[in-house]
Amino acid sequence: MPQKRLTAKAALLAILMIASALSGCLGSEDNPEPEPKDELDDWNVFLVLAANNLPGCDSTMDGRLYYVSSDSNFQTCSNGSWSIIDLTGPPGQDGVDGTDGADSTVAGPAGPAGPAGAAGAAGADGADGADGADGADGVNGADGTSVVIQGSVTSSANLPATGNNNGDGYITDDTGHLWVWDGSQWIDAGLIQGPAGADGADGADGADGADGADGANGADGTNGADGADGADGADGADGAQGPAGTMPVVKEMIVTAPIMDFFIDGIQDGSVTLYRGFTYTFDQSDSSNGYHPLRVSTTSDGTHGGGSEYTNGVTYTGYQGSNGLLTFTVPLDAPDSMYYYCASHAGMGGTITIDSLGSVS
Repeated sequence: MPQKRLTAKAALLAILMIASALSGCLGSEDNPEPEPKDELDDWNVFLVLAANNLPGCDSTMDGRLYYVSSDSNFQTCSNGSWSIIDLTGPPGQDGVDGTDGADSTVAGPAGPAGPAGAAGAAGADGADGADGADGADGVNGADGTSVVIQGSVTSSANLPATGNNNGDGYITDDTGHLWVWDGSQWIDAGLIQGPAGADGADGADGADGADGADGANGADGTNGADGADGADGADGADGAQGPAGTMPVVKEMIVTAPIMDFFIDGIQDGSVTLYRGFTYTFDQSDSSNGYHPLRVSTTSDGTHGGGSEYTNGVTYTGYQGSNGLLTFTVPLDAPDSMYYYCASHAGMGGTITIDSLGSVS
């Protein structure tokens, strides 16, 4: 570790005088050691430049006192570590005050000017002075240009572009403004109409004029409230009978007779159920029907069973075996049980059950 011997002992004399009282406890008589190179002669105080230059603090260094010049303090080795110690004694008593010096007769220099103060409040206005004498009259101005009204035009767009003299004026019908020619262009001088005068006295009434043409009819007024109903008139005569209505066909049934027996929609002697008020068709266009005209009766097997043909609501068109068609609109009073049969041959028919829609139980 680099060390440096102090040669100016006088600079540390005051500090070492305080440390001399501790010199008896800073050394070791029993274990004398070689003194370091920078030991301060006569006082057992050592010098290092910085705290990191202090030697290791062990039993051989216990009690040694070092002055650390970079920190301007003393450190001592005790119990294995370096500690900063304060060697400053207590402050001495204040000395006796000296006598006051004589007052100086020379004035010191003037101090700098202070900042400007705030502006004071405005004072009250003084009384008005007397009016001055009138000034001399000014020079007369140039004569103005007179305006000569030449007439009127529909609008400013109709003002004449040529042949105008300075001061010519025209009044426009659309705005009533006066336009004046200044030698190079038209200037709008505004309205020249004065305020309306008082109404004159009414003149004598003129003779009545001829009647004018009738005016257009006014709009219709609001409808008045309905009057009371009159008595019913006599009933008119009945109108002509309208054409018979038709009912939609609700079911079309195919009739065949391949073996001397009727098949309804492919069912031999099929039982048929019809509803009152509806229309049904029985199609006999199949050639197997050629000798078997289909009919309806209220008796089983019809005329072959002692009954008769039922014709109410029944129509037959065409010919069986080609285009024959039996149409049956079931009457509302049709019996509950009816029968279909062959008008030419016995034993070919079946039953028809007549029913009504809706029921009460």
